[in-house]
Amino acid sequence: MSIGEIIYCLLLIATTTFLVFKTRFFKLQGIKSWWLAAAFYLKVMAGLLMTVIYTRYYPDRNKADIFKYFDDSEVMYQSIHSSPMDYVKMVLGIQNDNASFDSLYYSKMNNWYRKYETVTYNDSHTIIRINALLRPITFGYFQVHNLFFIILSFIGLVALYRTFCQYFTSKPFWLFAAVFLVPSVVFWSSGALKESVLFFAIGIFMYAFQQLIFISVNIQRILLAILGIVLLVFIKMYVLAVLIPIIAANVWIVFTNNRKVLIKFLISILFFINAAILVGKIFPEYNVFELLVGKQHDFIGLARFENAGSFIDPLPLEPHFASFLENAPMAIVNALLRPFPNEISSALMIPALIENILLVIFLLLAIVFHQTKINHWRIIFLSLFFALLLSIILGLTTPVLGALVRYRIPAMPFLFIALFSMIDFQKIGSFIGFKPKVKS
Repeated sequence: MSIGEIIYCLLLIATTTFLVFKTRFFKLQGIKSWWLAAAFYLKVMAGLLMTVIYTRYYPDRNKADIFKYFDDSEVMYQSIHSSPMDYVKMVLGIQNDNASFDSLYYSKMNNWYRKYETVTYNDSHTIIRINALLRPITFGYFQVHNLFFIILSFIGLVALYRTFCQYFTSKPFWLFAAVFLVPSVVFWSSGALKESVLFFAIGIFMYAFQQLIFISVNIQRILLAILGIVLLVFIKMYVLAVLIPIIAANVWIVFTNNRKVLIKFLISILFFINAAILVGKIFPEYNVFELLVGKQHDFIGLARFENAGSFIDPLPLEPHFASFLENAPMAIVNALLRPFPNEISSALMIPALIENILLVIFLLLAIVFHQTKINHWRIIFLSLFFALLLSIILGLTTPVLGALVRYRIPAMPFLFIALFSMIDFQKIGSFIGFKPKVKS
């Protein structure tokens, strides 16, 4: 890192720290500002660690996710000197899909085209464009790009906390832990990766949507919700596909009553599954089951070509709902509980194993020490179904444990939010003989 890059990074960190302590958005109910600042610094350190790991284990930058999209963005950015309108068109994705742009720019990139093209959007384009959009203000400093992505992710996590904080008034630390302290989330959302933008999109959408429903409708909240949806479309469309039936059920419950919450969530999910089946019948190229089976086959081919060390036997998936339903339980196990202790092939998988053990422990605590009266089943089922549906899709299509640990991270805060909502921590304290001090 050059002196200029270090100074720029320190200024960004200092500015973010100032905003954490001084602005209303970062004032979190039940959480001290220095806790939140510490969570931000943890992400900064995770971003530096990620850089070290990718530099060490991926000497070919074209195979290192945090570098390859950044490097390709340089090709797009250079057009600003010779043809500024080309730069604008490529960043906005307008009138840029033609032979001229391919010859001048895209053919010079290593990751603009994917090996197997499908009808789904190539989300690599989005990360390349974001990096190209940042370059005029970052002077091409990679760690400055890294920090911008970390700040985006951090904002998304803060928004996610604000979305759920009213349901954790008696135990804010546990919500803080679920959102900011899950190891895989801290690491994989702290770099110039799709996951950082993904958490920003999920966070601002959930926060804006909740305010639209429970407070009032205004242009700022509408624009934030739209921004979140647009980013989800162009980053991870399947995450939005999972969110749609969950949000629909949530709206149904809020505007009717809080009775039969589970049934309403199940009806909503089944309705949208049937809608997906119908769309696939009418437009075969958009058959979601065919697309997911194709994605699994592509992943298998890539994993074998790259000789992935954590490759596991893929599930016998067929392009129809019955096959997906049959394989769903094992998909959840693969996504949320693996790697098992006997599957650890490198030191990098040990944190994932520890996280899995913690997940099992809290699951058992939720069963044994559950709250006698739970007032927020809507929030629990919202979080639980989002995590499980996302895990099913990932577990079905991704036969590489190393990739699963990374791809599952959007589900992890929601899963822990659901578990922590159900656990009665006072019961646990009484069981182990802990007696809180009572002020006289």
